Amino acid sequence: MPDRTEAESDRPDESLERGEQALQRRWAESRWPTPFLYPERAQGSAVSGEPVRVIAPGSWNHGPGPDFRGAQILDGDGRARRGDVELHLRPSAWLQHGHAEDEAYAGILLHVVEQAAPSGAAGAGDTRVPTAVPLPEQAASGEGRADGGLPRLPCREIVAQAGRFAVDARLQRIAARRFQRKVRALVSLDVPDGPGEPRDRRAVLAAARALGQPHNAKRAMAAARAAVADRRCWSEVRLERLEWLLDGSTEWRRGRGALGSAAGLARVLDTLIGRWSAGGGAPGTAFERLAELPSEAAVGELRIPGQLGAGRARQLLADAVYPLTGAWARWLELPGARYRRTDELRERMGDGLRWRHPQTQALLELEQTRCRQWACAICPLGALARGG
Repeated sequence: MPDRTEAESDRPDESLERGEQALQRRWAESRWPTPFLYPERAQGSAVSGEPVRVIAPGSWNHGPGPDFRGAQILDGDGRARRGDVELHLRPSAWLQHGHAEDEAYAGILLHVVEQAAPSGAAGAGDTRVPTAVPLPEQAASGEGRADGGLPRLPCREIVAQAGRFAVDARLQRIAARRFQRKVRALVSLDVPDGPGEPRDRRAVLAAARALGQPHNAKRAMAAARAAVADRRCWSEVRLERLEWLLDGSTEWRRGRGALGSAAGLARVLDTLIGRWSAGGGAPGTAFERLAELPSEAAVGELRIPGQLGAGRARQLLADAVYPLTGAWARWLELPGARYRRTDELRERMGDGLRWRHPQTQALLELEQTRCRQWACAICPLGALARGG
């Protein structure tokens, strides 16, 4: 795509849009300190002037309506609340965007802003604008530790009390539930009409979803669905036709390497589809064959020089091939990858535990659903230490 001129890039509306997208991404990735403190009291809302825990940020809505659907919180009274969330840079954007007259925003749970309006600012206190809650600054590296003023998490004591073998077994159970959830998500994928059996088209969608992780999965899967729709044979399926759509999307998040762009992802998927359908084959059959191979042999089958390396090939096996074929035993064989956001949890649990794929998947589950919210009281490892 041609570079925009300086004048074009400095247009206020584009700058505002980029800023709000960054704010939305920060909310989606749960990058804030916990507990999540609301500084004001608002009549009839979740804001109570007391710490409120955000259990889940909700599903990022890239279409009309609130930015996030189905967010979950615990309010100041400990009650579970679920609803939609809208984010703006400033409270005044609520009126500027026309939300006050839009019924889609009538039941908003939270209105989150980067900066609250000063008490004397124009428009402050307008009853048409729901209470705007400033999103706290990202937590510093010391927050959440004993020397950061917050309680120290008891992971090491739990491991010492329950024993590493019991902890490892519990991690396996957590991983098994995560695997089954992946299985259900993939086998329930709705597939369009197109070449081969539904399982073949489902395999392509699953591959696109896995390779688009973590930020571009939905967009990549939508592109794959459009690419296979109404095609008569696999040779007609070309993801490259959709590069302009993906690269031109402001919602596509760029990264490093061949899969860091929509064009790179399209080339990788085109290459894989060509391999899987060569000589009258089909992607579903290729998935079954990959699931029968030892994991490292399957990695070798998937690698594409200069485009798809061993690490992303293992991710494709873990997030698409093995769940779609129900290959639990193969999933167990995969080595454990290091995920930066689980490093602190791994450090807290101490040495002595093995970290293969199921254990690291369990860490991801715990970090996302328990540790990030300091929900030690309902942590399955904490229950293990209590004899549960």
